[in-house]
Amino acid sequence: MVRDVQSSIVEKSVLVVDLLAQAPSKLNQAEIIEASGLNKSSVYRILSILVGQGLVHFDEREKLYTVGPKLISWAQAAWQKMDLNLIEDQDLIDLSNETGFNTAVSVLSEATITFIRTRIPKPYKFAIKIGGQSELHCTAAGKVFLAYMTDTEQAAYFETAKLEKFTENTITDEDALRDELGIIREQGYAFSNREEFWQIRGIAAPILDYDDRILAAMSLWSPTHFVSAENLVALAPRLMAATSEISARFGRLLS
Repeated sequence: MVRDVQSSIVEKSVLVVDLLAQAPSKLNQAEIIEASGLNKSSVYRILSILVGQGLVHFDEREKLYTVGPKLISWAQAAWQKMDLNLIEDQDLIDLSNETGFNTAVSVLSEATITFIRTRIPKPYKFAIKIGGQSELHCTAAGKVFLAYMTDTEQAAYFETAKLEKFTENTITDEDALRDELGIIREQGYAFSNREEFWQIRGIAAPILDYDDRILAAMSLWSPTHFVSAENLVALAPRLMAATSEISARFGRLLS
């Protein structure tokens, strides 16, 4: 009985942390209650524990919650263990300075992506943060990971994926998404045009190892009022040049 109760607390805590990690901005307690489906007392208790452990941060002034420093440190530790420290901050800085747009590096976390590096010269309320997560089917980086999965991995993903519709541009048809994944693999980059958030568009390209296995994805993105779809896609060769150079550090031969 004790074990069942403890398991329930852990599961609820993971649910709350996951909500905060995937949320585009900070959440108040009422929003967490609504999104989680948990009752008020459970959410209050769980948040108190998570804040105390540094897994969640509470902004006293705004009365809002977001992921805490310990969670971010875990994400960074996992990143370092994957030897992705070969991807340098300067890589993001150079690409961002040259293009004027936001950059990010993400890794695959089961059926989502987790952002481990960001450079945000154009601050925006939907700006991704280190440790933040997004779905695969509606983001440029996520679609890159899908495109570079094996047939078995793709089949496993589509067997359980919900393909939730976030905007009118979100691809929710499996056949249509599979067709796009083939194009992404052929051209070497992915494009997300207002598919996760209506105000955001981005492109992403893979960082590969010596055996052409995807290790991470690098994204170039912007609020829509700063760049047209055509002008952003025109930057794909520059993005792919950057990821190709980084991939070479992991043993992949430059093409």
